[in-house]
Amino acid sequence: MPERDRRSESVRAGTPLRVGSVSLLPLQRVVVCSARVGPGVWASAALEPYALVVRDAGGVRAVGVDARAIPLERLRELVPELDRLLASA
Repeated sequence: MPERDRRSESVRAGTPLRVGSVSLLPLQRVVVCSARVGPGVWASAALEPYALVVRDAGGVRAVGVDARAIPLERLRELVPELDRLLASA
């Protein structure tokens, strides 16, 4: 049987946090890899910080793990429920 490698990558929202009048929504990158090797299967998963969405009196903004701004439109593509989560946080 041929060896098959699979990799899936996604971005998901973590648990929202409210600190005073500031809402924080961490976004996490999830990577799952698997491969069929001989008669067995190898699998691994990783959960990494991706970005932090901040909502405060100044508005809503997002920063990546490198502290650079990330356009909210891009995050809305990756996390379709982003606006709903921000509204409830």
